[in-house]
Amino acid sequence: MNPTDFARPKTSYRKLHAFLKAEAIYDLTYYFLQGHIAKSDRTYDQMLQAARSGKQNIVEGRSDAASSAEMEIKLYGVARGSLHELLNDYEDYMRTRCIEIWTAMHPRAKRLRNVCAENNDTAFYIGLAPRLNDEEFCNLMLTLIHHTISMIGKMIDLVKQDFLNKGGIKEQMYRAGINYRNTENK
Repeated sequence: MNPTDFARPKTSYRKLHAFLKAEAIYDLTYYFLQGHIAKSDRTYDQMLQAARSGKQNIVEGRSDAASSAEMEIKLYGVARGSLHELLNDYEDYMRTRCIEIWTAMHPRAKRLRNVCAENNDTAFYIGLAPRLNDEEFCNLMLTLIHHTISMIGKMIDLVKQDFLNKGGIKEQMYRAGINYRNTENK
């Protein structure tokens, strides 16, 4: 084993399904806001920033992953919190306009969950968006956001498990130094 393997970057954030879904959420939120919320309304900026934060904190967390599990977990947590905020904004929009929120028992909910589970590409959702009415669009957003929040939770769990298995960067550096010196002295 190469003694300098302890601080290797993880795969690109662009390969993470959670990032791809968060990117779609941002793009769809931007699309939604253009036709539904006035730019002068504080909600416009709040929703756009929450969607952006959900995406950008995945990027930053993954970028910092090689040097700090703690920072990676914190940033993924911020991404998850931002998406919870955005979820609540969509729910507020639906509630105040008497738009039905589909429960798990709704006849279209299972199919929507499957569509969201199978598709990560922004282009797919942007192509779909103009064909959806407000109820369909908002329920799509709720489903996508729930999926992404769940995925981020699983990413956090994986980082925690990796930390328990390998230790943090300081422990890895210490072990690498000891191993290097031991092989040099043989």
